[in-house]
Amino acid sequence: MVSDFKNGPGAGQAPGPGSPRYPGEFAASRGGTEALVWIADLTYTQRQVSSDVIPAAIGSLAAFVLANVKPKPRVRLFKYPEKLITALQKEKPRILGFSNYVWNLELSYAIAQLVKGISEETLVVFGGPNYPIETPEQEAFLREHPAIDFYVVKEGEAAFCGLLQACADVSYDKRHLQRFRLSGVHCRTSDGQFIGPPNADRLRDLTVIPSPYLMGLLDEFFDGNLMPIVQTNRGCPFSCTFCVEGLNYYGKVYRNGREKVAAEIAYIGRKMAERRSRGGRNDLYIADSNFGMYLDDLETCRALAASREMFGWPEYVNATTGKSHKLRVLESAKLIRGALRISGSVQSMDPEVLKNIKRSNIDTDKLLDLSLKADEVGANSCSEVILGLPGDTREKHLRSLELVIDAGFKSVLTHQAMMLPGTELTSSETRKKHGLQTRFRVLPRCFGHYVTPLGSVTSAEIEEICVSSLTLSFEDYFACRQFDLVVACFHNEGTYKGLLRLLKQAGLSGFAWLRSIFESRGQSGIKDFFDDFLAETRDELWESKDALLEFTRRPENVERYLRGELGTIVLFKYKAMAITRHMTRLAEIARNTALTALGEAGKMREGIEEFVDDILTYEVLRKRDLLEGESQHREVELRYDVQRFVSDPSPREFGEYAFPAPKRARFFHDAEQVEMLERHARLFGRGDEGIIRLFSNVHLDKLFRRVDCSQTTLPPEHLPGRAGIVPHPNSEAGPHMPCLPGRRFA
Repeated sequence: MVSDFKNGPGAGQAPGPGSPRYPGEFAASRGGTEALVWIADLTYTQRQVSSDVIPAAIGSLAAFVLANVKPKPRVRLFKYPEKLITALQKEKPRILGFSNYVWNLELSYAIAQLVKGISEETLVVFGGPNYPIETPEQEAFLREHPAIDFYVVKEGEAAFCGLLQACADVSYDKRHLQRFRLSGVHCRTSDGQFIGPPNADRLRDLTVIPSPYLMGLLDEFFDGNLMPIVQTNRGCPFSCTFCVEGLNYYGKVYRNGREKVAAEIAYIGRKMAERRSRGGRNDLYIADSNFGMYLDDLETCRALAASREMFGWPEYVNATTGKSHKLRVLESAKLIRGALRISGSVQSMDPEVLKNIKRSNIDTDKLLDLSLKADEVGANSCSEVILGLPGDTREKHLRSLELVIDAGFKSVLTHQAMMLPGTELTSSETRKKHGLQTRFRVLPRCFGHYVTPLGSVTSAEIEEICVSSLTLSFEDYFACRQFDLVVACFHNEGTYKGLLRLLKQAGLSGFAWLRSIFESRGQSGIKDFFDDFLAETRDELWESKDALLEFTRRPENVERYLRGELGTIVLFKYKAMAITRHMTRLAEIARNTALTALGEAGKMREGIEEFVDDILTYEVLRKRDLLEGESQHREVELRYDVQRFVSDPSPREFGEYAFPAPKRARFFHDAEQVEMLERHARLFGRGDEGIIRLFSNVHLDKLFRRVDCSQTTLPPEHLPGRAGIVPHPNSEAGPHMPCLPGRRFA
């Protein structure tokens, strides 16, 4: 039980091989004397580690193989391409398996081709969700990738074990194997015939998969760079057409046992504490599609709470929380004291769009309600909206954003409709019915050029996104992208939380304010910022996938991606630039549009301009240049207690927050924040790229500078003159930001 983590002999330790805690645990030991089986879940490494999770999925595959295949093979796991290539120089496996996701297909296949060039007898097996669902496209995929001998479809454990067992029985004769028509295993015969038997049955009890963590199969991947990932259940009761798990095959949810999950959490916690002490990361990824929605999830959170108390891990939990059972989701977040980000991911609020993507059975109103309670449990709240879904329009997209923003979500992540192979959205029927038009672009950080003794590997991963349809024009798509940038820069992570609170208190819509900023984007102060964003957004799109693949297979072009000239997440790049280089300039637009809105609504009062300036001083100095650590602390005079206004559960009239006399406020990172920032800087870097990675890996609010207003108040004669904005040494200074009377924020 969970309580065992805290009480009794060996408290906090995972059980050892001598005392199995769940069926099948430690049923198979490592090692063996038979066939050499390697399984790789590859990631790019040269810019940054692109897929930065421990390869637990192939770990589970290996654990299941060791427990069920006779004679027991020798299994080895790989994450980094350099290590796999080095190993191939010394030894050749009988079976080499690759996980296939949208972020590693080209890399994995390039190495598979190398393998076939040096070891034709090695059987290459691919498996994973990045595979078409229609038979003609499946056949085309295998025809276009002749180095793949077999493809394992859908859940892999049973089908892969069946393939390995058959290999052992027929001495790895590929032609003989093809005649078996193994469940869940696709292939093409030597004469070009496509063989696609029915899928293998799903595992109804995930506890039968021995834990790769507890078996020690994943120990080498606790290297400080990779994030542990756990899966407490598989499947999803919802039918979203843009998601692989929206297919009927995954409609039922099957679970891991509570004791297995709790034991894994305790084991991982100890390992992560060791790595953190040497500067490693301290987070967790939960792979469930609806975490927090089930009763067992509460037990998982209790185990995580015990691990936080004992090991200080996890500091942050990245998960997709459930689309129903709101109170249970909130209770889950409360148990781990805000480490879990609560996601009310609506994707769209338009009834027609929701019907088109088979999401109309999800109560969007309850998802919106999540934001109202997230603050009470100390959790970060986030919603997601997808642009370009079937039936979407410019106004529908903006209306969806309006509803989630005015509902109070701290962040709204805006995505484009990604055409993932293996989803209903990519079917020929859906494309034709809704007139979906697409473009191609390189996935951020998913590119590399590896020169090896076996040959060079130059590759980049390509994604297909919808950019127009029967209801959304290409130009409206770009307009929506610019509005998404406004949301990212002026709303998300509470960038201007105090200003939004003031507007709400005045009865004004935060979304309406964001729309006024969008409509002001042609002003000289920010025009170049939006123009540059729009140009990069256009330039990253290619009409032809083949042309983009040809471009990215040239080493000199991939070097441009590696240098950062190409291939960033454009929206996140400009959000990062807004924080690191343009925050003062954008704050001017925030000020002007907010005061205009207040004036037009008849809400201007004496002193409100000074209050707005103090709010912006507070917001800018808390957030700007986050990765600069405590060296960037500042001191300014404030006339109002903005901190109390922002945190007050029931804010009062702004005048009640005025200090008796202006106070000196110190903005700083405390020791714990500095330590966290240093760890993240080592992992992700200090530039824009580091800020980009922070957005998706950290509860940013915990990293914003602390504010100390306890210093002695200053008499009015000692106030600094209204000298205006204080430019940061690395920001746009001088002509962009004239020092005008009343502009006091830094």
